[in-house]
Amino acid sequence: MLRNAVEKAVMNNPVRTAVQRRFEARRLRQLGGRMQGGRALELGCGHGAGVEIILDDFGADQVDAFDGDAAMIERARYRLLRRGARTRLWVGDTERIHAADDTYDAVFDFGSLHHVAAWRDAVREIARVLRPGGRFYGEEVLERAGTYPLWRRVLEHPMVDRFDCVSFGGALEDHGLRLLASAELWGQFGWFVAEKPN
Repeated sequence: MLRNAVEKAVMNNPVRTAVQRRFEARRLRQLGGRMQGGRALELGCGHGAGVEIILDDFGADQVDAFDGDAAMIERARYRLLRRGARTRLWVGDTERIHAADDTYDAVFDFGSLHHVAAWRDAVREIARVLRPGGRFYGEEVLERAGTYPLWRRVLEHPMVDRFDCVSFGGALEDHGLRLLASAELWGQFGWFVAEKPN
């Protein structure tokens, strides 16, 4: 799940962090509420802004997070130094999450799965590492956004087997998660909250 130079510049921009906190995370909270403490995982954490949001805005006690890019993990480590033992970071792969079954009370995806060619494998892994009663909070770039020539020219996203709101929600349910809520913006961005049944 490596990003090109344009995507890294966007992801490390303070404007992106503000949008993530004030719009994307707020929408996920509206759909799925806050956590009541507990342990969360963030997929594709980039420079660590999502980890801060999960701790501060969603109320997690502890957040584990990984990214496929070692340089981004180093940026996240630096950013999260003051969080101490409340965070754990590693270089990892969304299609093979290094965690035991039923580990997390919540799994968060702030726009990382559209970078994964085998995204259904990633959904399977999300379901595996969630505890019964745990929630998946996902914000994603949908298939339609990748159809614009400018985006295809500057961004590197897999173009085969992309998902829209319906197919992504269906994949969550196919892997044993119950879709609680979803929302869409302009057919290009989607928000999803799903729960692993007890």
